[in-house]
This record gives sequence, structure tokens and C-alpha cells, in this order.
Amino acid sequence: MQKTVLSERMYKILTEHIAEIEREKEPIIKGFFAESAENGMDSEAFFRDYTAQIENYLKNVKVKKEGLDDCPFTIIGCRVELKDGDDPDTFSYRIVLPFAGNSGVSLDSASCFSPMGRALLLKPVGSLVTVKTPSGQMEYEIVSISVEGKLESSKINLYTGKAEVAL
Repeated sequence: MQKTVLSERMYKILTEHIAEIEREKEPIIKGFFAESAENGMDSEAFFRDYTAQIENYLKNVKVKKEGLDDCPFTIIGCRVELKDGDDPDTFSYRIVLPFAGNSGVSLDSASCFSPMGRALLLKPVGSLVTVKTPSGQMEYEIVSISVEGKLESSKINLYTGKAEVAL
């Protein structure tokens, strides 16, 4: 089995992303799920599984200057371009953490805890995802994944604002 070759830059982005999630998860769990121990444990498991999957991926890659410089899968903070199977148009969402930061409210954001956010996380380009919504199941194809703005710097901005507006 041939290992994926990842660029040094993308390896650093993913490594720093794990560290940022580890720093930010506790305030979110305490603030978002303070009244429900069961939901708090579910969110703790969510973050643990999420970071473990990224760590496992990083253990199985080679890192080279000329390696893959695109994000290999959807992570919190990235922008995902989607195509609806029934519509030729594409649209995009930024996957965000809920209830934190003050970078403004954006209607094109999806909380990582939402059905859309959960369905997209850790999926590569070309994946077909099914999102369960109150109005039924929706099918999408991931067209592209991009890390943008502050996600590429050492200070990762994973937030968009209030969870009420995140899908």
C-alpha cells in the first residue's frame, strides 16, 4: 500500500488544527452543553473521534515539500463546495464550531454539530454525502475543499458566531 504524500504546509495546518480543537473544545462543551451531561459526553466523544481520525491519517502519510497541498478532507474551519445531484449549480459552506468567536454571523456556515456539518466532516473531494434534514434526505457531492484565511495561519479561526444561524 502506497502512502499519501502530503506537503509540509498541509501537514502543519492539520497538526495545528488538532491542537486548536483540543484548546477550544472544553469551553464549547461547558458553554454549549452545560445543562445536559449526556449531550456533553456526546460532544466530548465527537471531538475525541474527530481528532483521532485526523491523527491516524497523519500517522500514515509521508511529508514532502512537493506533496499534496490541498486539504485531503473536510475539517472544521474549511470551506466546502457542494453540488446537489438535482441542480447544476454549486454552493459552499464553511464548517464552524458553534457559539464562539466574534468574526460575525454568516448564513453560509454549518456548525460541526449540525446534520450538514457532521455529514461533511472528514470526507474527501468526490464523496457523495447524505444529509438528513427535517424535510427529508438531501444528497450532495463534495466538489472542492479549501482552507482559507486564518485557518492557514498559526492562529486558526474556527468560529463564525452564533449557532442559531449555523445550519
